[in-house]
Amino acid sequence: MDKKEKNRLVVPFICLLLSIGLWVYVTNVENKIRTTEISKIPVELVNLDALTSSKLALTPNQEFYVTLKIEGNTNDINKIKKSDFKVQVDLSEYAWKKGENKVPVSIEDYPITVSIRNTNTLTISINIEDMVEKSMPITSNINVTAKDGYFATTPKITPEEIKISGAESVIEKVSKLIVTDKKEDINEDITENYEIKPIDESGNEVLGVTLSEKVAKVEIKVSKGKSVNINIPTTGQLPSGVKLKSIDSSRKTVELLGPKEILDNIDVVNTNSIDLSTITGNKDINLSVVLPEGVTVAKGEENLTARVNVISMITKEFSIKISTTGTNEGMKVLPSKESIKVIIKGYQDEIENVVEDNIIATLDISNYKEEGIFEAEPKVTLKGLDNNFSVESVEKINITVSKEIAQAPENTDQNNNDSE
Repeated sequence: MDKKEKNRLVVPFICLLLSIGLWVYVTNVENKIRTTEISKIPVELVNLDALTSSKLALTPNQEFYVTLKIEGNTNDINKIKKSDFKVQVDLSEYAWKKGENKVPVSIEDYPITVSIRNTNTLTISINIEDMVEKSMPITSNINVTAKDGYFATTPKITPEEIKISGAESVIEKVSKLIVTDKKEDINEDITENYEIKPIDESGNEVLGVTLSEKVAKVEIKVSKGKSVNINIPTTGQLPSGVKLKSIDSSRKTVELLGPKEILDNIDVVNTNSIDLSTITGNKDINLSVVLPEGVTVAKGEENLTARVNVISMITKEFSIKISTTGTNEGMKVLPSKESIKVIIKGYQDEIENVVEDNIIATLDISNYKEEGIFEAEPKVTLKGLDNNFSVESVEKINITVSKEIAQAPENTDQNNNDSE
């Protein structure tokens, strides 16, 4: 064998040796058996009905994970994913109690190329609460805006209430059950199904609640309406000293909804009546519209406020000049003042127009026959005023009575003698 032929055989031999060496290296060094940990592998809970039958429930917002210690070749371990493992706890296998329950987990599936080294120590803690069930009404959170000239009734929800159940701490958070939507410019009836959502006091959805019904049917009737006047009837009489000025209403008309054949015969509707006998001053009164059979009102127009305005009596003081009547021969009668104070009572809006000319004060002096000082009350009469006015008080005065001094007659005879 010549030298050239030997060289041709040496090269393949060397390559073979290198391949064998590389295989031995990879097998014994790079792909050696090793152990590692995979954390945060989720644990699935199965047969949850086992808790329900015992009137128990999972405390919400619990997450269950385990860490697995696995062994295998490096190549196999490098290919492992968390999803390759199926870890479970069968709730039907244990007797549960309220509070914390520590239970083992079961490895249901894993890659056969590796082995799990810590199966005997895998446990999780599960918190358990009482299960609570109660009935709650369903509330409409559907904002409806009807087209001009049309009116939408309050949404009718079927069923009106359902049962909710879940862990006690969850059910306590539920403030109400709602169906939500927004309907604008509608002019025909609407019937749709809506998802029922449990919400808390802040309007946030509460998770972990089981509903006996998940959807509700909502019906909204839309019809043309009619605007009619509102009349406010009264009963009884106002107390003495008070008269009615006006009754002002927060709304003069109301929009009625109903069949056309009924609305065509209605031009005015009454409210419940106001008992005037209970009114002693200005007063706001809440009233409800009295509806004919077969008719409803547009939402928000069922009630109104009436303001009863009344006028009360007041007094007013006047200074009135005294006039005298009668005669008293030989006696001089002198009042202590020329004018007196007179107080008149009447309704506030009317008494403002009363003037001194409407009040007459007279003093009859014919009864005073003897000398002396006497107290007297002039007689006051009202002129041009109706029975709504009255005299409340008259100022008394003093009267001085004295005899008139007779003048001496002239001496005629003496005058004649003097002239002679």
